[in-house]
Amino acid sequence: MTTVVATDLDGTVIFSEKAMSHGPVRPADEDLVPVDVDGSRVYAYMTTRVVRQWTGLADAGVVVPATTRSVEQYQRLRLPGQRPAAAVVCNGARLLVDGESDAGWERQVRGRLAERGATYDTVWQEAQRWRERRGFDAVRGVEDFFIYLTVVRREPWLEAFADEAAEWGRINGWRVSLQGRKLYLLPTGLDKAAAVAHAAERLGADRVVAGGDSLLDADMLRAAHAAIRPAHGELHLTGFTSPHCRTTASAGAAAGDEILDWYVAQTGDGRP
Repeated sequence: MTTVVATDLDGTVIFSEKAMSHGPVRPADEDLVPVDVDGSRVYAYMTTRVVRQWTGLADAGVVVPATTRSVEQYQRLRLPGQRPAAAVVCNGARLLVDGESDAGWERQVRGRLAERGATYDTVWQEAQRWRERRGFDAVRGVEDFFIYLTVVRREPWLEAFADEAAEWGRINGWRVSLQGRKLYLLPTGLDKAAAVAHAAERLGADRVVAGGDSLLDADMLRAAHAAIRPAHGELHLTGFTSPHCRTTASAGAAAGDEILDWYVAQTGDGRP
């Protein structure tokens, strides 16, 4: 039986300074390796333990990153070890195979999205109205697949508004996910789970294990043969459970260490 690891990145195995604060103790500087760097700014880190375990899994060819990041945001990452043969980006809208976007998968996704829900342009216009009427700092589009709004600081009004936005989205065939200072708007047909299943098939795998911390990871975790989530993030706050999904004992960056240890145990690959 061949197993692949489908893993979310941000908040699951790589951590910003803010995300590390979910844990009781911030790792020492010497235990952190910058993996998301843009110019002189470091956006996110892996712990040295995660780097070691990830390198073993990547070199064994069993890792499939599954992220909401855009292609550009994903490709700037300095992930250790061999480049994954397949990566799910844009929350499943794109499948990168050996670093190149799979045109056939994109056609499937666009065809599926065209059959349901409000159009991207309709939602973009609504998001612009929300920006003008509410306290959002900016509206961003990820290609023409999905949209997110950002605030300078997360304040109490944002959670209440997220509930309003979710109801609007339900009526219009889009879903809403509040992650930190970002409010994501995605078509209901756009999901990591389908892209991960397609990637696993291409890689000849018959078993998928998965990990993630966001509501956008929920379907991927449910679809996996075994799954794990950290004791922080949206899934933790909403009490997400699934019969085959475990929760880490730790939160913050320490949860990332625990998740990588679990991935290694599940695959029998990697380095101790």
